[in-house]
Amino acid sequence: MDHTETELKLALDAQALKRVPRVAAVAAAKRGRAQTKDLVSTYYDTPDCVLRQAGLSLRLRRRGRDWIQTVKRSVVVHSGLFERHEWEIVLAQPGLNLPHLLSTGLDIFKQDELYPKLQPLFSTHVRRTTHILAGEGWEVELALDHGRLVAGEREQAIAEIELEMRHGPAEMVFPLAHAIAAALPCQVLAQAKSDRGYDLAANTAPQSFKAKPLRLSADMATGQAFAAIARDCVGHLSANQPAIAGPHAAEAVHQMRVALRRLRSALKIFKPLLIGADMDGLRDQIRWVLSQLGPARDAEVFLTEIVAPVCADHAEAPALTQLWQEFQRRRDAEVETASQAVASTRFTLMLLELGRWSLCPTDMDSPQAQVPLAGFARKVLRRQWRRVQKAGGKDLGHLPAEQLHQLRILGKQLRYGAEFFASLYPKTKIKPLLTTLASLQQNLGELNDLAVAGPRLARSGQSASWGWAAGLICGWHETRRPLLMKAARQDWKSLRKTTPPWD
Repeated sequence: MDHTETELKLALDAQALKRVPRVAAVAAAKRGRAQTKDLVSTYYDTPDCVLRQAGLSLRLRRRGRDWIQTVKRSVVVHSGLFERHEWEIVLAQPGLNLPHLLSTGLDIFKQDELYPKLQPLFSTHVRRTTHILAGEGWEVELALDHGRLVAGEREQAIAEIELEMRHGPAEMVFPLAHAIAAALPCQVLAQAKSDRGYDLAANTAPQSFKAKPLRLSADMATGQAFAAIARDCVGHLSANQPAIAGPHAAEAVHQMRVALRRLRSALKIFKPLLIGADMDGLRDQIRWVLSQLGPARDAEVFLTEIVAPVCADHAEAPALTQLWQEFQRRRDAEVETASQAVASTRFTLMLLELGRWSLCPTDMDSPQAQVPLAGFARKVLRRQWRRVQKAGGKDLGHLPAEQLHQLRILGKQLRYGAEFFASLYPKTKIKPLLTTLASLQQNLGELNDLAVAGPRLARSGQSASWGWAAGLICGWHETRRPLLMKAARQDWKSLRKTTPPWD
């Protein structure tokens, strides 16, 4: 049997898990009696995890007297939802069933050399209680999982719920999840048990994720493209949530900010499709999250890009070491503040609201939403291109720092727009343009970092040794300014010579 499952996951503690069935919205929608089963699942892969690299997981689950073998393909997380295609077979006895793996039609299972290498990597031991929730036109299976994830001698607790659509529109899981999150402390889960199992087996922490290229077509309706972009931005935001509490927190903060800025750019680009829509609430929530993440990102950039290079060049200077330690402490405090904000109920509710909205962010039947994407994208990108060209003028050399910063912002908006619509144009034309925009943005960003470094250092300390260290840092970076400006001017010269692919 093969099918596609759509579900939303929430993580919460064991005590809160027991209270989920008593949440008013859940209690009102329950149909029939709950069922409880003990599930032991073993996940197989090769030592170098070729299945995971192919976007697959292979599981053998014991459920009562039955054994169920399941192959799942590529967890697609968008709008906070998991969408996975799976192939499943019930077996009479334990052990992998190779004919079933071949029947999936997946190329990787046609490789004979794969099978001798497959071995158990980790397992889950879960007591699952399921409830059927239903309303007019929809049915959801609510699964409450409590147990542990085991990889060798390492273990990790499991306490989570899954809301899986049995039938009806996918958006119906969001009001249920929102009601649970409003009543009990929880977080949207962006990692499946298999993802966490692989991390546990390798003893690694969750990683940060960059946005992946979008695949849009020129003949699709603009409303459909907007929905795809909105879902991608929310998925990008959600995918980085697990990493913000671990050693990769600084990069996760950066990627979450990028996700929200991409979403904000999308709202500007598709503004004609939002006429009459009340977006103030969501915009306020986006603004709040950015305000929580921004100081952590600024502190990380200042520490690693401004302070660290000078400390490395003058390792023998105690005053620099003290300054480094102080800014490291401040960075860690800001990252902790950001982490607490992301773990808050407010963030969880916002993410669920964004998820539901992104499934259908506009009236798909409106005339604006029916416009072919190719013409809409061309009009948007031409307008953004003109703004960038006007802001930069013929040469960047005469522009003050404030105008360079404004050019960087406009260039970033153009880059986001060009990335959204990149699949509409030949790679040979769009890729060089995006590369030049990225380089210009990087050089202008570093120039802006230098512009704010001096005032920031001056505000941060009063001692003589601090003043000496701050002066050394500013002087060290001042030698970089002409080099960065030269590189930015070269990028701008290349950009002005470029004929954009939408013209």
